[in-house]
Amino acid sequence: MTAIVLAGGRGRRMKADKAGLVVGGKTLLERVLAQIVPYFDEVLVGISPGQKLAPLSAPWVSRLSRQDASAPAPSAALRVIEDETPGMGPLGGILAGLKSARNEACAVVACDIPDIDIALIRSLARAAEDAEIAVSAGPTGLREPLFAIYRKSVVPEIESLLAGGERSILPLYERSRTAVVRFEDAGRIRNLNTREDYESYLRSLAGRPTRP
Repeated sequence: MTAIVLAGGRGRRMKADKAGLVVGGKTLLERVLAQIVPYFDEVLVGISPGQKLAPLSAPWVSRLSRQDASAPAPSAALRVIEDETPGMGPLGGILAGLKSARNEACAVVACDIPDIDIALIRSLARAAEDAEIAVSAGPTGLREPLFAIYRKSVVPEIESLLAGGERSILPLYERSRTAVVRFEDAGRIRNLNTREDYESYLRSLAGRPTRP
């Protein structure tokens, strides 16, 4: 399975590039990659056209490149990909990732989720065996489209939605075979959408064990 880490966007609500925010001595993107890379044979970092990533300092990030998707893959291949068209939002990022991925199934994760629940990803992967999309949903039933599994078979539907001016991911679920994986603890997925979210998360780290 391929992991697609979406790091694009302007961070309007955060008023900063989310991927470059510092958490525990690493950028937020580095933190997410460190948790994901051991579990996937390919990891794609999706960015907006022309976007510049903050410097990545972790030693294993030296493998990061913009190599062509058809090039031979090293172990745990790690590549940066750009959206095909600017301004398409996360749906455009998912499309670019699916079209670039070497594997049929892809785990899509937003870079503003600092703590990656690998057990939940495994549950989604099992659900995706009989579906085109497996999406997580919290206690209120609200779906988390950027913590989900998508198969390449949904590419035509995404292209159709974008061509019709649709930017929301939600209509895709009605047009695809979708499984919903519920979780009851709202803390399993924590998004850092605003500066207040970010500062609150930093405070919550006090006294917690250091993550990778």
